Amino acid sequence: MRSSTAVDLVDAPAERSTRSRRTRSDFLASRRDLLDAVGRLLARNGRRFSLVDLAAEAGVSTATAYRHFVDVHDALDVYYLQLIDGLVTDIRALATGDDHLGNFEVVCEVWVRSVARWGRAAVHVRSAQGYLARLRGQDDLVSRLHEVLSPVVLGLVEGGLLPPQEPDYAVLLWASVFDERVIVDLLDTLGWSAEQAAQKLTASALRMLGFTGWSPMRAGFPPLAGGAMTSVAAPFPPVPAAPAGAPAGLPLPPRGPRPTRTTGSASAVVHGRAGLPAISVDPRLRHRPSGAVGRRTH
Repeated sequence: MRSSTAVDLVDAPAERSTRSRRTRSDFLASRRDLLDAVGRLLARNGRRFSLVDLAAEAGVSTATAYRHFVDVHDALDVYYLQLIDGLVTDIRALATGDDHLGNFEVVCEVWVRSVARWGRAAVHVRSAQGYLARLRGQDDLVSRLHEVLSPVVLGLVEGGLLPPQEPDYAVLLWASVFDERVIVDLLDTLGWSAEQAAQKLTASALRMLGFTGWSPMRAGFPPLAGGAMTSVAAPFPPVPAAPAGAPAGLPLPPRGPRPTRTTGSASAVVHGRAGLPAISVDPRLRHRPSGAVGRRTH
């Protein structure tokens, strides 16, 4: 056996530190692989899988899976916590400034786009408890989401865009409209794009909260099978069917600036797009100071 020298003793801490970093990196990588596998298995099989199945799906040993999770329920909890944590982080980064209606719009869009990625898995791990019951019980997931949604609603109330209302109830309505199951249903059953679902749900949520002056920037919503339009009234008249031989689906025009409005009276008129009627709205709605940055797109 080689005896230790002074050099060995000096180098040993550095070697241990390198091994520790490598071990930590391997641990995080395997955890990421396992959580990705949870999402795939949920979307494919629902909750019907074991840790052995999870390890095989992730390409790691069963022992590694057990080092991360006690059982499948533990893995599901960690997976859903990761999803909500990511959504909350995105909302915190985007819903800022004094444009309260713009904040609401961008949160709705980010919410739908996030669910479009992981909603087909998340629908299998929803709690049986209601939103308010979990909020009162200080459920970590609901509390985090509520912390970022409540100020957005309060901003609309304080800005005079919504009537005074109880914040918890208002957020409950908002969260109910944007339930993962609703969004996935619109995307998969009706074939809507994430943007179309976001626009329609945003309008519905605002109406439920008491604000009827908002309209989406685009008029097109996809027709049902057979060419019939959706039975739910849209903010604009139906878009004419595409000419025979045209590609399937309704192409969306590039996102442009918001419609111009006149402000010479107590109410302003938003000039309609070609072939669409003008809509009377309160001049305060969707106002941004000159030079302000428009809504960010994701």
